[in-house]
Amino acid sequence: MSRILLAGAAAFVLGVALVAPPMGATPDAARSATRPLERRVYEVKAGESLWIIARATIGDGTLWPALYHANRDQIKDPTRVYPGQRLAIPTVDPERREALRREADALK
Repeated sequence: MSRILLAGAAAFVLGVALVAPPMGATPDAARSATRPLERRVYEVKAGESLWIIARATIGDGTLWPALYHANRDQIKDPTRVYPGQRLAIPTVDPERREALRREADALK
């Protein structure tokens, strides 16, 4: 049996799923176990903002512009979201995080 050792939590990124087939799985079972996960969707509740939703779903409220960009078809004004809206929750690449934070600061 082989083992993989990861040095520290820095190897893991919030929002990224590690999927591996069980040991000894047939090729068909391996393919089905590694299919992409369905896109995450969040339903807005009364009193919520993009910042609150980003903190709850992405783990950092300052990344709210990622939600805005992913849902521009429904969100015309990033300061207004409405109960019942179903927003796609994007995966945010670590390289984009700082740019999104700067964008959030600029739009305050």
